[in-house]
Amino acid sequence: MSIYRQLTTGGRDGVLAESELADRYAHPDPGDRAWVRTNFVSTLDGAVQGRDGRSATINTASDRAVFAQLRTHADVVLVGAGTARAEQYRAVDLQDAQREQRARLGLSPYPTLAIVSASGNLPARLVPDEECGPVLVLTSRRSRAGRPDFCEGVEVVEFDDPDQVPVELVIAELARRGLRRVLCEGGPHLNAQLHQAGLVDDLCLTLSPLVIAGAAHRTTVGPRIDEDRFRLEHAILADDNALLLRYLRT
Repeated sequence: MSIYRQLTTGGRDGVLAESELADRYAHPDPGDRAWVRTNFVSTLDGAVQGRDGRSATINTASDRAVFAQLRTHADVVLVGAGTARAEQYRAVDLQDAQREQRARLGLSPYPTLAIVSASGNLPARLVPDEECGPVLVLTSRRSRAGRPDFCEGVEVVEFDDPDQVPVELVIAELARRGLRRVLCEGGPHLNAQLHQAGLVDDLCLTLSPLVIAGAAHRTTVGPRIDEDRFRLEHAILADDNALLLRYLRT
């Protein structure tokens, strides 16, 4: 069993039971709007990918525990096309315990997977044979000529913009569908766009106890934006020396 020690805040310092970790990542009731949460793991020198271009090679057991909890609380997992291809995303599957927890929360058995891709350049088979959640591909008009004939279980949502997929419209469409607990798992370009639009409410970051140097991406990539400011909600030290951070918009 892992050991977690909460370092802050609100007089709750001390050792946490593993079951209490779920409480620290409970998703607020979004009401009639979307609540957008992002989740990244980063090395101590700011890399969000290992040498193979994937986050799995820099994460830790405690980060995987947080990853599972965040998916358990989400209506929809939102990712950019580059991350979907690099990390080989498919429709979301969950463990029995996660589905039972979702049932207690009044959520559907599985979150929806929503992939943002202006070009539609994605694998045709995004839904495996086993039971899993639905998939949305959010794309632009220019994808018509090149996007594949997606397998059953994938719905294509095409926006009017000929060249891009505006993140404001993406979040509005998810909210319209009742998918208001939004968990964005990357990548850095999509994350930067969400911050630029002021849409991120909740920022979860695991600091992995590694230094790898190199030229890997940070959590955001793109043109400089106005400062997007947050306040610390908690800092939890795990027994694998990872630091689990959660920030909320000020």
